[in-house]
Amino acid sequence: MAYILGFTFADGNIYKTSLAWDIQKRDVNLLQKINKAIKSNYPILQRKISFRLRISNQIFIKGAINKGLLPKKYMRKIFPQIPRHLIRHFIRGYLDGDGWIVHRTGRNEIDLGFVCGNKNFLEDIEKEIKNRLGIVGRVRGRTKITPTGIRSLTYHLEYYSSNAVEVAMWLYGNLSKDDIFLKRKYLKYIEAKRIYKVIWSRFRSKRLLQKEYKKSLKCILLDLYFKKHLNGMQISKILKTSKSSVYRWLELTGVKYLNYG
Repeated sequence: MAYILGFTFADGNIYKTSLAWDIQKRDVNLLQKINKAIKSNYPILQRKISFRLRISNQIFIKGAINKGLLPKKYMRKIFPQIPRHLIRHFIRGYLDGDGWIVHRTGRNEIDLGFVCGNKNFLEDIEKEIKNRLGIVGRVRGRTKITPTGIRSLTYHLEYYSSNAVEVAMWLYGNLSKDDIFLKRKYLKYIEAKRIYKVIWSRFRSKRLLQKEYKKSLKCILLDLYFKKHLNGMQISKILKTSKSSVYRWLELTGVKYLNYG
């Protein structure tokens, strides 16, 4: 039920006497899984571009409302109180509804993220991930203008490279046959693991770089970035590592914040 609650926080619509999920036609299997999990025989109806499952189980609906599932998405700002061992299932449900796992080919890295209209909710997800995995994320606001000219503010929580893969493994790894997941996202996770393994098999660690250059990472970066004025892409090619690693090292060593003079 934790997964269903998480997915509903992201993609559920609650009304006075019913709760509904609308989903793309290619993902109809997920509605079938939800129907089975809640022991429901409500029909899954085909619409023009989607499928809908609508239930009127008042016990289930009241329980969801008590967990903070309010009618409007932007009002869903309270991370529900659920048992510790079910947290990952709730977050996986939310990611399947309002998140992504992608391979950014331009940067050649894995990106995993969540989107929400409420900053506090994503900050709570970030805290839970930090508590479980020790990985620190950052919630950023994004403003966009709709085709009708309306300005919209949403919040994004993103993880990159090894952090993204580690979060994905926590959410989708070691699932039982009864655990629910969106097959399309699960396959993205499998693909992300494969790509990550290929990418990082080509990269050398910080320790190997320091051993090869016989100096600290900071000194290596000072020479390339500060003295030779090379950018992140140029440095990544010289060091044979990822651009994201270079920028992370520049920040951690403080070289990024020095002035060229």
